[in-house]
Amino acid sequence: MSDLVPAKETEESDDEMDWADDPKKMGFLDHVEELRWTLIKPLAVFFLTFALTIVFIQQVKEVLMFPLSENYSASDLETFNGLATRNPTGVFTAMLHIGLLCGVTVASPVFLFYLGKFLSPALTKKEKKLLLPGCISAFFLFILGAAFAFFALLPKAIDVTMEFNRMMGFQIIWSPDSYFGFITWIVLGMGVSFQFPLVAVVLVYLDVVSLEKLRSLRRVLIVVFFIAAAVLTPPDPVTQIMMALPMIVLYEISLIVAGFLLRKRKKAEEEEELEDV
Repeated sequence: MSDLVPAKETEESDDEMDWADDPKKMGFLDHVEELRWTLIKPLAVFFLTFALTIVFIQQVKEVLMFPLSENYSASDLETFNGLATRNPTGVFTAMLHIGLLCGVTVASPVFLFYLGKFLSPALTKKEKKLLLPGCISAFFLFILGAAFAFFALLPKAIDVTMEFNRMMGFQIIWSPDSYFGFITWIVLGMGVSFQFPLVAVVLVYLDVVSLEKLRSLRRVLIVVFFIAAAVLTPPDPVTQIMMALPMIVLYEISLIVAGFLLRKRKKAEEEEELEDV
């Protein structure tokens, strides 16, 4: 990339930015233009996916009905009238939620790819080693969190809300805008929350946060996980535990992975020192 790094009189170390020697210097406006295209490409994928989702809205809607249909027996489904709304514009809100969910899910790997491509020239060699596995891990964790929310968390959360309504003697009328909004934010929220262990590992590996500091925050973070679960899910301890427990497990896994990477890096540094001697 550019003039952002001054020339060094001494020989550059392995951790210094190798793009400083690039003869093709880029100015500020060049960086802005590159950033613009970095954002335009995933946005184009998002809007294309959004449009295709609207075209095939009936098929996508049937798939997204899974968490709700899981809570109805075969006999109940015969009498289930589907989603109902008293607001004529509620259908548009529901369609926006469905398009948003599909668009973000499909566009997220494209965004990660172009973001990594944009940042790559400005990274040190140590940081570049994390770029590709980091992008792949981020997408995998997002899909894992979204799938967990859709197939495990949401059916249980809906079951709890239905039981409370039955207990109070209320008739359940499912609104399309509220149902698909609930589905969208829980699925995307869990996908994003599953990024935490990756962020923790990267921060530890880059020496931004020490592993000991991250371990010392264990109790605080567990409380934060349960607070987040209480905000996002119905007021039911089982559902809250189902949401908080995976984040706690991923947090513990992130500590193990970070410790392994630090030991591996230390061993490599020791071997390099021996070779220099």
